[in-house]
Amino acid sequence: MNINPDQITQLLNKLPYPISKSQLVDMAKQHGANAEMTGMLDKLPDKTYNSSQDIMSSFSSIGGGGFKL
Repeated sequence: MNINPDQITQLLNKLPYPISKSQLVDMAKQHGANAEMTGMLDKLPDKTYNSSQDIMSSFSSIGGGGFKL
């Protein structure tokens, strides 16, 4: 997988919280996320996220996306 953990961290730090999954995917695209990153975000549960930690917990629950932050 070609996902840069620093890119994920930078994106998560720029997001306005709370944020829905669809808003998260849209903002990732606006910030230049590649197809692999948006694909990984698409696998997240469809819910509202209240923090970057909330998003990372969801990544962990789906297998971590193949990287660690």
